[in-house]
Amino acid sequence: MKTSRVHPFGSRSRARGLTLIELMISLVLGMVLVGGVLVVFLGSRTTYSTTDNLSKMQDSARIAFTVMGREIRESTGTGCGNGSRSDNAIAKRNKSILNAAQSATPAWWSVIGQGIQGYEGGVASAAVAIGTAVGERTNGTDAIQVSGAYGAGFTVDVHDNLLNKFTLNTNASGINANDILIVCDYKQSTIFQASAVATNKISYAAGTGSAKNCGTALGYDPANSCPTVYYQYDPLVTRMTRFGASYWYIGNGTNGRPSLYRIFLAGPPEEISPGVSDMQITYLQDGIAAYQKASDITDWGKILAVRLTLSFESQDQGVSTASSGDRRIGTATTSTILLRNRTL
Repeated sequence: MKTSRVHPFGSRSRARGLTLIELMISLVLGMVLVGGVLVVFLGSRTTYSTTDNLSKMQDSARIAFTVMGREIRESTGTGCGNGSRSDNAIAKRNKSILNAAQSATPAWWSVIGQGIQGYEGGVASAAVAIGTAVGERTNGTDAIQVSGAYGAGFTVDVHDNLLNKFTLNTNASGINANDILIVCDYKQSTIFQASAVATNKISYAAGTGSAKNCGTALGYDPANSCPTVYYQYDPLVTRMTRFGASYWYIGNGTNGRPSLYRIFLAGPPEEISPGVSDMQITYLQDGIAAYQKASDITDWGKILAVRLTLSFESQDQGVSTASSGDRRIGTATTSTILLRNRTL
C-alpha cells in the first residue's frame, strides 16, 4: 500500500521565503514611505520656524513703535500749555539746575534743549559711541534724542520758595526722592531733582553729584549757569511732572545681531527690541512741505512731525525662500508721528 507524507505547514511552495526581488521592492517602498514622512516633517518644521520668526518680528515692531512712538509724540513738552505751541514757548524759557547742566557743554540728558534732536547715520552724539562693542551704536544708522515732561503731571497747590518745597494736590503721585522733575507755569519751567519726598511734599536742595541740584533758585536766569534768581511758581496754574530724556539708536545686540536700544537719562543702554537692523528718520519742519533728513534741518525748535522707518530681520537663519546669504526674513515698516506739543 502506497502512502503520502503530508507536510505539517502545507506545501513546500507555500513555505518558501521572499525572493530577492520581492525584498528589494519592499525596501524601496519602505524608503519611499519614510522619505515622504521625512519631507512632511521637515516642511512642517520649516513652516513652524518661519511662522515663529515672523511672530517675533511682529512683536519687535509692536514694542518698538509703541514705546518709541509715545516718547517722540510727547517730547518737547513741559507739562503746561495744554499741548499747544504755547508749551513750546514755555520750554524755551527753561532752566535746569542739575549739576550736569552747569558746564559749558551740558550732559545731553540734563537739559530740555530743543526737545528733539536727530543724528544722521555716522554722525556721533554725546550719548553713546559709534563702534562694534555690545551696546554701541551701529555705524550708518540714524539716531534720535528726545526730552520733556514724561508721563502724568500733578497740580501744585503751594510753592514755598523760602523752604524750597512744593505741595501737590495728591498724596499718590508716586514721586520718589532723587527723581528728576520738571515744574512749570505760564511763564517758565525748571528742571530739578527731588531731594526728599514726604507724602505730598516735594523738597529740593543743593547737593553734589551730576544728578543733584547746583542750588535752590528756580528763576529763569540766562545770565548765570546756576540760577541766582528766585522765583515763586503760581499755585493756580503750576504743574509738576517727571522729566525724561531718551536717546534711541540701533546698537550691537547681546546675540551678535543689531537691536533697538534706548538710553534714559544717565542710565545704561537698554536693549529694547532685538532684530531691528536699521533705523532711518526724516523730519517735518514748520514752513517746509517735505520731510528732511537730520543734516538738512535748520531749526529743531520747529519740528512738527517725525517719519520713522525701521528695518526688521528674523532672529534665525535659513527661514526665508532666498537661495543665497543667511536666508533671514527681512521687512521694513514706516510710521509718521506728530509731536503733540508742537501742534497749532
